[in-house]
Amino acid sequence: STSSTTTSSLQAQAQEASPPTLEAILFDCDGVLADTERDGHRPAFNQAFRNNNIDEEWDVDRYGKLLEVGGGKERMTAHWNEV
Repeated sequence: STSSTTTSSLQAQAQEASPPTLEAILFDCDGVLADTERDGHRPAFNQAFRNNNIDEEWDVDRYGKLLEVGGGKERMTAHWNEV
């Protein structure tokens, strides 16, 4: 019947228009899913040094050593205490 066809059509349109359902949630810590330390944070530190006329450049090896210190503020303090 026309009524059931219209109802089915409206239900199909409503399903298409509804937002997708949540299928997964990902939790991440820096460096778990991507190497954000070496390829993200380190270049950002180096850019900040340049922007502020600080004569410093952290290469991959130096930053790798600094990563032995947990926490950004603590890492910066450890570096400046060494140099």
